[in-house]
Amino acid sequence: MRGISKSLIESIANSDYAEFAENTEAKVSTLVSLAVEDMAFSIPFVSTQKCILQPVNETFNGAVTAESEFMYFLGFDSPQIEINCLQYNDWWKKFKDRVVFAWNNSKKKKKKKRKKGQKQEQVPQYEFDTEKYNIDSLKDDLQKAFVKNLTTTSIVYNQDRCLRVIGRDEFGPKTQIFIYPCLYDSSDGTYKFLISRKKGFYKINFTKRAELINQKIDAVGVNYIKMLKILNTLFRTSSKYSYAPNQIFLESLLYGVPDEFYVGDSIYDVFIKIVNYLNLTDVSNFKSILNPEITISQDKATKSNQIAFTRFLNSLNDINKQIN
Repeated sequence: MRGISKSLIESIANSDYAEFAENTEAKVSTLVSLAVEDMAFSIPFVSTQKCILQPVNETFNGAVTAESEFMYFLGFDSPQIEINCLQYNDWWKKFKDRVVFAWNNSKKKKKKKRKKGQKQEQVPQYEFDTEKYNIDSLKDDLQKAFVKNLTTTSIVYNQDRCLRVIGRDEFGPKTQIFIYPCLYDSSDGTYKFLISRKKGFYKINFTKRAELINQKIDAVGVNYIKMLKILNTLFRTSSKYSYAPNQIFLESLLYGVPDEFYVGDSIYDVFIKIVNYLNLTDVSNFKSILNPEITISQDKATKSNQIAFTRFLNSLNDINKQIN
């Protein structure tokens, strides 16, 4: 990758956006608190005491850069919503029943004289259950609550699994907020995302992740965070990619690098040593920072980004020749 200089690496590593990140997080927390309070007045499944806002990407590991997006899980501890998500709903049968009902009621039969004592035929009446309040219902209501508590210049997009908030006045012209409503188990800190009624929920827990990140920082110091910043920035600004790499994958990758490669007064030298080491190593065998009992190629949370990031690392091959 051309155009990577020592001064660029040092500039990225030493950049400090902590104050901006803290201000943004405080605004997001306020917005979510106001929205959930509004919802709690009319939705019995929502409680301000049973929801949690969890940073997910760079805001979790502290490697915030100028291009960072702010991504959060908004977990609701609600057994009833969980039951509603998994409840059997034979939508095709209900649809057919509605068609038959509409067709029968639209027929105009000729009136015939009834014989004495003959009962009039009754058209059967159908009662259709309203849709159960589920995680999609919650996401829709959350969108309305966000809009209510934002200025008119802000936009809240209701996307597949998340709400994307763009608020020029609240958060700045280039800042994007992604909030993923999900279910939360407060007993063990697990976040749950519905896959389907049959397959159930995808579950993810950040407890081990936080523990191992802090463990690595204690062992090698701030160079771990600096390397996260550098690789995030270079990957995102690469000609082939315009997004940040999967943070859990990247954290796992750099956690697996032996501590001695982080030693050095120059982050430039540390960067070269680590990139060259990763290019000469089969990273698929590195342990997942979410669950050290499995590898990053086995963990559903990390394996999707492995091919793209491996290609990116390969593009940094012969880096000593390309750095000015």
